[in-house]
Amino acid sequence: MKMVYVIKASGKKEEFNPNKIRGTLFRAGASNKLIDEIVNEVERKVYDGITTREIFDTAMQLLKSQKPEIASIYDLKNAIMNLGPTGFPFERFFAKVLENYGYKTEVGQNVRGRITSHEVDIIARKKYRYMIECKYHNSPGVYTNLKVVLYVYARFLDLSKHFDRPWIATNTKLSQKAVIYAERVNMRITSWNYPGKKSLRELIERKKLYPITILKSIDNNTKMKLTQAGIFLVENLSEHSMGELKVKTKIPESQLKKIIDEARKIRKVKVR
Repeated sequence: MKMVYVIKASGKKEEFNPNKIRGTLFRAGASNKLIDEIVNEVERKVYDGITTREIFDTAMQLLKSQKPEIASIYDLKNAIMNLGPTGFPFERFFAKVLENYGYKTEVGQNVRGRITSHEVDIIARKKYRYMIECKYHNSPGVYTNLKVVLYVYARFLDLSKHFDRPWIATNTKLSQKAVIYAERVNMRITSWNYPGKKSLRELIERKKLYPITILKSIDNNTKMKLTQAGIFLVENLSEHSMGELKVKTKIPESQLKKIIDEARKIRKVKVR
């Protein structure tokens, strides 16, 4: 059988592997029957040089027509990219994720170092005190490179009397050189698929800590109103009554009902 290659968002080529699609669909909560249907459709359409975006769109088209709530979860990576356009919502979102894992967090604090002052994206405390630098990207295929890691470590050295370890968090990937350097200097990494069971994707999926941008019933204006009210996670919507949400967000009740209904359907999906 002729080998087929796909083009990733970064421009790199890799061999087509239908098991990757199966794995993502499985984690999103799709049934085995639906997974088989989607994979068969992708395999029917695949050709040498197809982009991962085309493969994704084929899967999404079938999911939206049959299981729209699963389609939303399958689109998780793009939902995080839609938190922007600036990196601040991602910082707040990641802080909320960490809080669900027992960390105490502060966002956007100015801390005086030995030489100068630094604005720290997130201060996180659990067993250790972490200085977290968040690198948000609103397009796929963008890597956080070695220069960024060097910059973060230099800041940590100036602030080391306040923190035990540096930590870099990104919604995409780190380059191989960046990962090697970070590990050598004992810097924690959280990227989309790294490290293993503590990657950003795993942290989100394990506890269903979905960003509000996973909801298809919200537009940019609604997103802004929700985030300004401190609501970054889908689960945060259930923490308030309808009356409280109307006051906090200034969103009409009819629209809030649609948002809450969609949120409930997504929360009911049994992910694996």
